[in-house]
Amino acid sequence: MSRSVFVSYSSKQGSWVLDRLVPCLRAASVEVFVDKERFEAGKAVMESMDEWQEKADLSLLVLTPDYLSSKYCMHELEQAVKKDRSFKKGLVIPIVREDCRLPDKVRRAEPLHVDLIDEDNQDQWRKLFKACEADLGDLGASARDWLLARDNTRTSLKRNESVNLVVRGRTGWRPLVEHLRDDCVTDLGLVNLDNPATLSRRGLVQAMLTATGTPGIVVPDEPNDLAELGRIIESRKSTRIALTHFDLVANRSQYNAIDLFSAIRYWLMDSRKLVLLVQSRSPFNTLVPSDHPLSPIVLKIVELKGKI
Repeated sequence: MSRSVFVSYSSKQGSWVLDRLVPCLRAASVEVFVDKERFEAGKAVMESMDEWQEKADLSLLVLTPDYLSSKYCMHELEQAVKKDRSFKKGLVIPIVREDCRLPDKVRRAEPLHVDLIDEDNQDQWRKLFKACEADLGDLGASARDWLLARDNTRTSLKRNESVNLVVRGRTGWRPLVEHLRDDCVTDLGLVNLDNPATLSRRGLVQAMLTATGTPGIVVPDEPNDLAELGRIIESRKSTRIALTHFDLVANRSQYNAIDLFSAIRYWLMDSRKLVLLVQSRSPFNTLVPSDHPLSPIVLKIVELKGKI
């Protein structure tokens, strides 16, 4: 089971910590405490830092020259060292993010430390994950590949470009989608085709309406169900929906595919009011025949390769 970690860092490293380090740790099922999320308004800064640092199993110290010159960061370092002065328990993990001289009390102990000056050094990422007892089966891919897939998907969605996230092998696509929804593309609705509620066309349309933020609408009978869904989509500037387990579409004739997928094609290509993130095991263009209503659609392919 992974261990909880408190991340101590300088605000100058905030972007890297929150956008690179924390998402990878959470994708590997590590519970992460960071000041941006945990510190409560009205509480003294030091009190809040001490409270959350004490709750964590480990302290990760993201070391840079700015970190070493910050009184708040050095306070966190002191609190971490108090729990493991000899650095023998593995409770303090220094992460060298920029070239800097380690504090004497850290350097003298010669603890395990992680060198991420080069973020692409996968051996160092593995060292960090091992220290946190992370579940690498949940992450699946390397940190570099996971972040690259996240970055490419996020960029396209923010440009209102639809994406086919093609997953190879066992890898952490679920935490990637959750991270996008929680932190990056917060208006991204989710429709899980693995959910039995989506087996019927009515159920799928209801799930798409719910994904638009309008769950209370009663779905009319066909073909007015698509007109109602279209009314909601056309009334909005843009609607972003993630369709996961899209491979299942190939076996769902009950969707009355011609009407449904012609409507989806129209919202994607003509009115351009709908943006999709399609997660599948096989590429999108291999899941629909050449004469399928969706066949003219070209989605940006983003691959996430994991362990086979």
